[in-house]
Amino acid sequence: MKILKNALVILGLLSLQGCSEDVLTQTPDHVISEDLVLNSVEKLDKLLTGTYNEVSRNTYLGRVLYKRAAVKGTDFRFVKTTFNPREYESIAYKYEESANNSGSCEALWIQSFKAINNLNLIINNIDAAEGSAAAKQEILGEALGLRGMVYFDLARTFAYPWIRAGASSQGLPLKLSSEEIVVERSSLGQTFDQILLDLQTAHDLLEENTWEQGTTKYLSKTGVKALMARVYLYKQDYNNALKYAKEVITARGESNLLGVDSYVFDDYNSESLFELSITSQNSLGSNGLGAQFDMKNGGQGDVIATQTFVNLLGAYENDPRAGLLEEDKEGTQYAFVKYINRSDGGGLSAHNIPVLRLSEMYLIAAEAAAHGAGGGESEALNYLNTLIKNRTTNFETYQAMETGEVLKERIAAERRRELALEGHGVYDYIRRGKDIIRPVDEHVNTGVDAAKLDIQATDNKTICPIPASEIEASGMEQTEGY
Repeated sequence: MKILKNALVILGLLSLQGCSEDVLTQTPDHVISEDLVLNSVEKLDKLLTGTYNEVSRNTYLGRVLYKRAAVKGTDFRFVKTTFNPREYESIAYKYEESANNSGSCEALWIQSFKAINNLNLIINNIDAAEGSAAAKQEILGEALGLRGMVYFDLARTFAYPWIRAGASSQGLPLKLSSEEIVVERSSLGQTFDQILLDLQTAHDLLEENTWEQGTTKYLSKTGVKALMARVYLYKQDYNNALKYAKEVITARGESNLLGVDSYVFDDYNSESLFELSITSQNSLGSNGLGAQFDMKNGGQGDVIATQTFVNLLGAYENDPRAGLLEEDKEGTQYAFVKYINRSDGGGLSAHNIPVLRLSEMYLIAAEAAAHGAGGGESEALNYLNTLIKNRTTNFETYQAMETGEVLKERIAAERRRELALEGHGVYDYIRRGKDIIRPVDEHVNTGVDAAKLDIQATDNKTICPIPASEIEASGMEQTEGY
């Protein structure tokens, strides 16, 4: 796959240019000087900073993954405009991806492995680099944590969920060295083992959080714990999901949850565990995340809420999340504007991108306990109600008291409200094995045939195929069903 030429250091020490279409089989030829780059802690740190930016690009968390998660689920739809939906986004919306026409899947695959290649260079060379031991430890910890996160996002996008066939399912090609050639796919069990090994090692290397304003723009020890809780939830290891979610909750506590009067997605708010820093230098403008949902000031605003989601937001009295609805391009109040540009920012998407928040940990703890971990349903209700209490002015009326499957569905509904447009959406349906039902009358004026938007949880189209360019270049095995 192509490696982006990108000057990460002012002196031009790095060039990430490559000509091969297959990064998994490429031998690194993109380093100007090993003495100046790979043997310098300072320069490897610059490469790490550059990799954070790669993760925030529009072909990964800066748009594609979050937008796909939204429009492939039940709560958002496209509204047809002069330019949108883009053809590759329309393909995803309709579940019409194929290996040769994979919509945004190919771009996400390529961008993810760009980041992994950078991280492998750091991980493989940090020990021998010149610099302080403390700096080496911090850089290595962050790099391993990020690699685990990127592989996890690839796994939940390109591999069938754990609920389908467990560890025996097809996993990912695990490229763990900048030098090695990898074309064989691991099992899903091996893929998750590697993800968790990276995260656990990162956890052990990183120092405790200081919680100074702005520090959560880096992946920290608490951020890694939050990632582990998320990964274990997808793996259906509810005991460990609860364990790590509780550790994060213990570190931060209810006092740091956003409240009815403070539910604003400004940078580094009290719930922030890890967010990507977006400045005027790396803002993506109309290609960035916020511009996809907000039509103000030239934003595209091509994704709006469905009636189903609007009804969900209206269930509680004075739910601050309903207050995020604004006027959309159709003249209704279905634009869900979660990401607000800074007043002094540059571009239409001048806002940080939340990756991990405290509220997600309460919801993970609730779901894990509802599946029998810890104190079971009573503990699940405690975590769920703690969040609900901060999302309505009439808690006594709306507090959760359900049990069994109804409780699990209540938690799932709360995830939809709380984590909308944060990269969960359709993934929650897929990992839980739930069919995606999208009523025709909620998907008008989309530019697509709304009669064929439902899809069963077992359908292969719920995940991305490996791009044909990768298959042709490496001979990798295509995903079953494609």
